[in-house]
Amino acid sequence: MNALIDDISRAIASPVSRRQAFKMVSGAVGSALLASLGLGRASRALGADGPGAPACPRFWVPCNGKCYPPGSSCCAGTVCDSLHHCCTNHCCGDLQSCCGSTCCNPLSTCCGNSTCCPCGTACCSGKCCSSPGAICCGGACCPEGYLCCAGKCVKSRPSSSTICIPV
Repeated sequence: MNALIDDISRAIASPVSRRQAFKMVSGAVGSALLASLGLGRASRALGADGPGAPACPRFWVPCNGKCYPPGSSCCAGTVCDSLHHCCTNHCCGDLQSCCGSTCCNPLSTCCGNSTCCPCGTACCSGKCCSSPGAICCGGACCPEGYLCCAGKCVKSRPSSSTICIPV
């Protein structure tokens, strides 16, 4: 029980976010519960790395044969600190979104697999439309003032029965 209290104290005193501290405290309580039920070494039951992983202190993160402080994450061999998250095989800032192999800033959206389009700009066939009022129509960007009719950009409606989307 003393070890549990020591672990909880260390988790709360460490410089990590509230979310990470909650995860660490929950893990310590869960470990104690599993150990009291006789389920063997509780840290293994909670998903600690298997054979060949370095013997890291509790809550520390093993990556590439080294141990990193709580709040870190191992991202395809790259270590992300507590202010970053894993994006495919690299780290993005907490406010950034992962877009394949690119990190998009908060004022952009992912388009395709690695293109970040500014907010309000349409994504079309994996590319950002150049004009702000454009929409994607049949794989092409229709400029503002055009219509998207039957998957094609047109200046005016071909017939009154054709369904068109104004741009």
